[in-house]
Amino acid sequence: MTKKIEDNIISDDDVIRSVKSGRINDFEILIDRYKVRIVNFIYRMILDYDEAQSISQDVFFKIFTNIKKFREEDNFNSFIFTIAKNMTLNYIKKSKRSICFSTLFKRTNDNRLASSEESGDAKVEKEEKEKLLDLGLKSINEDQRLALIMKIYLRLSYKDICDITGWSEPKVETLIFRAKKNLINFVKMQENG
Repeated sequence: MTKKIEDNIISDDDVIRSVKSGRINDFEILIDRYKVRIVNFIYRMILDYDEAQSISQDVFFKIFTNIKKFREEDNFNSFIFTIAKNMTLNYIKKSKRSICFSTLFKRTNDNRLASSEESGDAKVEKEEKEKLLDLGLKSINEDQRLALIMKIYLRLSYKDICDITGWSEPKVETLIFRAKKNLINFVKMQENG
């Protein structure tokens, strides 16, 4: 029986080496580290929590079955989000359904529970703003949404976004700038119209 590695003191590379050497239960450390961020990232793209969980399981399964191919010189954070991005985009293409995105101000579904303590008027106003932002995010092209979600929700660096998407840093900066500008313009237009 192998002793589980303390997950708070070991690097991703050390965990991967441990899994490659046969301690497959240590893969749970990587799942614990990345599960919430991966599910939230996928959820922001498809707005279906059950599907986001299912896709995230597929992401971890794909990584586990191909762990021996992972090179230590690669960045695991970029590696896992690249796989999550690709699998999510494949899901979107396969489902051929209308995609809408959650607002920039919600971090998780738990925020809705916390907001139940707000007064009735404040709650209605917040819900109206969230709907307006959802519509605005729908109006932004896919590349802009992807860049914005990675920067705002995942708080990834420009370098990490570049590693995941294969885009140049100026392109990422431009996409995020345009996404914010387009979102602001959409909201202003709706409020004035």
